[in-house]
Formats: sequence, C-alpha cells, structure tokens
Amino acid sequence: MINLRSRQSASVLALVLAGMPVIAAADEQEPQSLPDPDEIEASVPPAANDTIVVEGTRLRGQLFVEEKPIAEFDEADIASFGASSIADVIAAIEPATGSGARGGRGGGRPVFLINGIRVSSWREFRSYPPEAIRKVEVFPEETAQRFGYSPDQRVVNILLKPDFRSVTAEVEYEGPESGGFTRNEQELTFLRIGEKGRFNINVDIEDSSLLTEAERGLTVANGAPGEAAFRSLRPDTMSAEGTINYARAFQESGLSLSLNGTVNHSESRSLSGLSSDGIVPLERRSDIDTVSVGGTVSRPLGDWNAVFTNNSVFTDSRTEIDSFDGSGFDVANNRTWRLDNALTLTGYPISLPAGDVSVTVDYGLDWVRLASDDTRTDFETELTRRRFNGGTNVSIPISERGGHWGAIGGVSLNFSSGFEDLSDFGTLANWSAGINWRPTDTLGFSATRIWREVAPGLASLGDPRIDEFNVPVFDYASGETVLATLITGGNPDLAEETQADWKFTGNWELPFWENARFQVDYGINRSRDVTATPGFSAAFEEAFPDRVTRDLAGDLLAIDRRPLTLYETRSRIVSFGLNARGQIGKAPERSERGERGRGGPPAAAGRSGRSGGGFDPARMETMRETFCKTPEGEMPDLSGVPEMFRSRLLDENGNPDPEKIAAARARFCGEDAERRSEEFAAMRTAICADPPQLDGLPEQVLARLRGENGEIDPEKVKTMRERMCSASADGEGQQSGERRGGGGFGRMFGGNSNDTRPRYFLSLNHNIALENEVLLAEGGPLFDQLAGDVLQGGAISEHTSRLEAGLFWQGYGLRLSGRYTGEATLLGGDTPGSSDLFFGDLATFDMRLFANLGEIFKKDEGWMKGLRLAFVVDNVFDAQREVLDENGEVPDAFAPERIDPVGRYLGIDIRKAF
Repeated sequence: MINLRSRQSASVLALVLAGMPVIAAADEQEPQSLPDPDEIEASVPPAANDTIVVEGTRLRGQLFVEEKPIAEFDEADIASFGASSIADVIAAIEPATGSGARGGRGGGRPVFLINGIRVSSWREFRSYPPEAIRKVEVFPEETAQRFGYSPDQRVVNILLKPDFRSVTAEVEYEGPESGGFTRNEQELTFLRIGEKGRFNINVDIEDSSLLTEAERGLTVANGAPGEAAFRSLRPDTMSAEGTINYARAFQESGLSLSLNGTVNHSESRSLSGLSSDGIVPLERRSDIDTVSVGGTVSRPLGDWNAVFTNNSVFTDSRTEIDSFDGSGFDVANNRTWRLDNALTLTGYPISLPAGDVSVTVDYGLDWVRLASDDTRTDFETELTRRRFNGGTNVSIPISERGGHWGAIGGVSLNFSSGFEDLSDFGTLANWSAGINWRPTDTLGFSATRIWREVAPGLASLGDPRIDEFNVPVFDYASGETVLATLITGGNPDLAEETQADWKFTGNWELPFWENARFQVDYGINRSRDVTATPGFSAAFEEAFPDRVTRDLAGDLLAIDRRPLTLYETRSRIVSFGLNARGQIGKAPERSERGERGRGGPPAAAGRSGRSGGGFDPARMETMRETFCKTPEGEMPDLSGVPEMFRSRLLDENGNPDPEKIAAARARFCGEDAERRSEEFAAMRTAICADPPQLDGLPEQVLARLRGENGEIDPEKVKTMRERMCSASADGEGQQSGERRGGGGFGRMFGGNSNDTRPRYFLSLNHNIALENEVLLAEGGPLFDQLAGDVLQGGAISEHTSRLEAGLFWQGYGLRLSGRYTGEATLLGGDTPGSSDLFFGDLATFDMRLFANLGEIFKKDEGWMKGLRLAFVVDNVFDAQREVLDENGEVPDAFAPERIDPVGRYLGIDIRKAF
C-alpha cells in the first residue's frame, strides 16, 4: 500500500471518501478524466487530525521512474490502430519507439517489458492480440539502464489485462496492383490470461510467389536475350511457424515465471539469370530451420527484485547456388547455436531527501557457436564465443519538484559501468553518465554520455561466402549498367569497435494540446574501428580497390561486399518527435435523465474531452455489501466488482492480495465510512449546484478557490466543478475499443455513454542528418557521405520522416502510415566517362481501412461478433523514386520498377475473434 500525505496523485473523487482503495492518476486508463492532485487535496474535507491519507496501488506493471513517458496509449487508442497482434501495435507506434540517440548507427528494436518485467525474447508476446493490452508506455533511452540495457534504446512497457481470453483467426490476401505475384497468410491465435498466469498458442503460415524482371518489362543492355524472365526481383518464399507461451505466478512466494518455444521453417527460391552459355537458368535455393526456447523467472529477494532470462536459439540454414557454368550447384551451410542468460537485480537501498536511490546490477553469461562450410572451399569455419558480462547502474535523485530543493525542479543523476569478457576478444569496457532535469511537471531535459567497446558479431566474422550472379549494377566508372557478381559472407579479420556518443533530449507535454508530447533529440556519435557492410560507389572503389574486380578492358565483373573495418566514423543527427492522442470535438452534455435520474446533482460539461457524471450511490452500496457481508477472514466474491477496481486488489502476480482486500473492507465497512461518504456527497452537491453554493465549505477548500487577491476566483471554481462533477473513467473492460452498453465503470458511476466522438492518434518523427563522415586512416582521406562520397550502403539523405496516424469512429477505422526520404547524391569519381547519380526525394503513404462489423451492426452474438474486415492500400499514390545520371537519364540499375517492383499494393484482411 502507498500512503500519500497532504498531497496526492489520487483517483476518482467519489472513491476517496466512499472507501475504495484507489490508485495514482498515472495509473488510470483515461488520465484526462481525472482531477489534478492539488484539486483533490482541496476537495477532500480534513480528517480528525487534519491529515489526508490516500491508500492505493499503482496499475500492476506500470513503471515508477523519474523519466516521463514519450508516449502512452490506452485500450481505446490501441483499438483505433486496427492491429491484429502486439507486433502490429509496435509497428503502429514505430515513430515513437525509434531512438534519437543512435544517429549513424541505424535503427533497432526497443527494449520490451511485459507488466514492467524483462522478457526473454520478442517472440514471447508478439502474437498476443491487441485486445489483451490495457496500456502501452514508451519511455526514453535513460530508462533502459534500470533494466540492465544500454541507454541507447527506448523502453516499451506493455501492460496486459489481468483477466482475458480470446481465440482469433485471420486470413490475408495481398498483391500489387500491377500483378506479378501474390502473398497470403493465415494465422490462428489462442490466449488466456487469468489470475495466476497466461497461456498462448500461435500458428502462422505465409506464402509469397515469384516476381521476375520480365513481369515488369525490365532488361539490361548487356544481358542475354530473354534473360529477364529468369532473373527475379522478389523470391518465391514460404514460411510456417508455431509458438507456445506459458506464464505463471505463485502468490505465496512472489515468484513468477514464463516459458516460450518457437519452431520455424522457411524456404526461398530466387533466379539469377542464365548460365555463362546462356542456356541453363540459375537458381538460388535456401532452407532455414530455427528452434527457439526461452524463459523468465522473477521473484523478490529481500529488498531486491531479481529477474533471470534465458534465450536459446538453434538455426540451421542451407543455401544451394547453381554454378555459373551450369554444371551443377554449390552448397553453403551455416549452423548457429546461441545461449543467452541474464540476471538483473533491482533495488532501492538508500533513501535520500529527494527520494530513493535506484540500483540495478546485471550479469550475463552467453555462448555462441557458428559452424559454416562451402563446397568451394576445403575447410569448415568454426567460431565459438563465450561472453561473461556485468554492469551496475545507479540513479540518484538530487531534488524533487515540490519537495527537497524543489526550487530548482526535479533533478536526478544516472551512472553506469560494465564489462564484457569475450573468449575471442578479451575484456571490453563500457560506461555512461547522465543527468535528468525536470523544471516543471510538463518539461524535461536530459544529457547522456555513452562510451563502450564492442566486438563484431560472429556472423560478421564467420558467415559462409555466397556469390549472387548477374546482378544489375550501375558502374560509376563507365556510366553504364552491367551484370556483375555480388559476394557476401564473413570476414575473420574484423577489429573491435570503440564508440563514444553524446545524447541530449528535451521532452515537452504541450499545454495547448491535450495528451500531446513533443520530443527533441540531438545525438553525436564517434566510433573507431567500425565494422561496416560496404555498398558500391566510386568512393568505395577508391578506398578499397581490392574489393572490386575488373577485366583488362576495365569492365566490372564482381564486388566483394563482405564486412570490413573503417578507421573512424563521425555522425550528428537531430530528431523531432510528436506523439498525440485524443478525441475530436467537444464532449456531449449528459442527458437530463443521466444527470438527475440517479439522484445526483447536475454535472458540468466535461472539459477537454472529459465525460460527465459522478458516482452512483446505489451501485456503490452494492459494492460495499460485497465486502461488508463477507465474514471476517473470508475472501469476498470479486466477480461482480468492476475489473478496474478488481485489478487494484491484486498483487504484482495477479492474485488477490489479502492485505489490500482487508484495507478495502476497512474503508468500506469502518465506523466512519458512512460519515465520510455523507461529507463528500454534501460537499459535492454544494459545488455542483447551479449556481455553486460555496457557503459552508471547509476553509481548506475555499483557500484553493481564492486568487492572489484573496477573492474567490471564478476560473478556479469552474475548474473544480469540471473535475468534481465530471469525474469518470468510462471504458473499463473494453476489448475492442468500443463503448460498451452496460456494466462498465462509466455507467456504474454515472458516466456519459453518449460520447461517440471520433478518436485519433498521431505519431510523427523527423530526422535531420547534420554530419556523416568516414575517415580511412589517421591522416585521411576523409569521405563525406552526405555530400555523396558514400562507402556504406546507398545514397544517404539529409532528411527522413516517419508518420503513423489513425482515426476511429463507431466501428470504422482509418490508419495512415507515411515515409519520407529526402534528396541525395552519389558521386561518380573523376575518371573519363564516369557519372554522378542524383536521387530525388520520395514520399509514400500506406492506408488501412477497417470495420468492426459487430460494433457497426450492434451484434453482441452470432457470426458478426468480433468480425473485422480490413482493406490495405500500400503506396497509395504509386510513388517511385527518380534516379538520374549526369545526362538526365535513368540508368537500368535504378529503373523505378527495379528499385520498387511492388508499387501500389492492395490487400484484404479478414479477422474473427471468438
């Protein structure tokens, strides 16, 4: 239980005096409907000792950290995504989850927590249906350190409903508007979440057909006649996957565990043109089998909480590559065994005036083995790495807003240090230091320094060599498109990398836009001995001439794109992010019957989308009877208690907590429970009267209503009326985002069931690359990749953007995804006949239209219940990036149909929840 004295982050006002344990405002599913802490303090009459005490628990699994969330999404928001799984939900909020600190290091999946606890792997929960989610929180990179991760990944905390069951089946059929190939997918998911644990089974089968150059009308000048029909733009693929997940909580010991297993088989077939004699079609066939198991164990150890995770993966891949002369095929095999073990201990061992010091200690023991062979070589590559790592993170609160040294705002410091001992690279070190400053409740700043040594992965060191023949490549030296061989694989001579980064962040909760946050990140990345996968350009050939093979006439034959080591890279990037959610329009007035029919006082119109209504005394009395008529020492029947309240009576493992239930009984059935309820009802009636009757209100309340001149401030009275007379948290227990017709929290306490306003969400991110340079040696040369001297990958744009937005209204939904890539240049060198390339900017938009038929036709049973129909249109405007050479012509290697052979993409998705 949490005791908050004098100042509360409280919940629904009706419950403060009616006797139900309550939770902090941050725990509510719809925070916009809750009163402010100061107003609650003013609204509650003082107890006998003039001390206000609010007892409650946070929403199970919600994080309690200094850093404010970058974005939050509740059940109704998630319903507006039109998602089919948690994986789809994460895709919908991708602009919010991408780290602004990574700069030139590229993207990466964020850190995931389930109910505030580390998980063994992404596969443990990715197939869960979105209806199982109560809330999703996205936290900045600094939060990752508290869970044993480095501070350059954002944290996504997914809070699940404590009681949920569903069976979902989904069928998708998709293909490009211009034809050429189709894709289909079938998925079946079962999930059960109960008081003691959860169980999930998922089966997914996906198939996509082949697309060739001939089907897009593409040719290459020096290719054999008819060869386009035997060169693929997209391979023929098939995959089948089965996943099982199990989690269990043990109330007696506080122990919780989860186990998961996945089996995946995938096949791929692609075409590489014709053999050297122009007769035999060349194929490349791949089969990959993967078996993954993992588990998580969490339990308290004294004053600490311990989490152990294991992730074990075996992958066996076989690639058959037809010989260029058509005489047979070569085989490349790759087998990987991986065991990852991590132990994380979190505690708060020291109390300071501004709060508790948070300490996280993590240890890991990993083992990876890679074995690869190739029929073109006489030996097998075997690499083994044992990794033992450890680290400590300390978060120290210096000042607290409204508390110790509160004049300077909330300030905390973060320090971390760690080591990695690798069997093949020795001992590597890392450390970070950061400061977080929150001058106001809505504005925060942070600065973080990260330094670490990183070894290249075993795949970069030991992957087998694979040659891909007849790949159309633009030769900058001649300005022509030719067919060349691309070589990929591993490089055993890679060095360890040293990274030194700065990250600065500002996070502002916008005062003029409810539930909207604006984030700015500025990252500076410096690295030495960088492992990089090269592209092909004039700059690359100048820097690494031994990686490019030409004949005596200078014609391009092959490019070696295996990883290499760059002496130094430098990048700077600034990232802007906006995340918002809410409802469109003014909240509707409650009906006369809704306001007075239950005997309550008139309710003021909700502000900023708040629903109207107070609590229903009759229904509250029914809840009180649930506790007061159960004999002392026996467990009351909680089945009739609304889920929002029932969840607050559970412990961290999801089981009924005897102490919380005893406290609830004391609040409901104590001697002064009825008196408190009457006092609150009288005060609320006076404030909610029209006009308000302020005479006789406690002085503590009147003091909060006075302005600086000591007179009653009409605006403060208006605000208190909106808070007290409109408090509601409608929507509890929803599983599809709709406002259900009965039994919900809002109806029980007089909520406004007529609120049918459209709901929206918006997540936008824009990145500006300020610097991206590569230094080949200590004295140079220096390659400016933004200016076109590119060594890694393709052309690098200065501006990139990512958009996810959606609108949901009465069962109909629209989701819009957008991507923007700015202009870029690739320099072609100074040799005669060479040519630069100029890449135009590109903006694409994907649209998903969906309809929940059961909600639209108001069918609570039958085949329409839980049925959703969705239409997918990717690249709505069929946008294609234009690439021109110095003559203003489009090279064959950069023909729009080759860069993007799909174009406008159409699909239909049918999903049924049982």
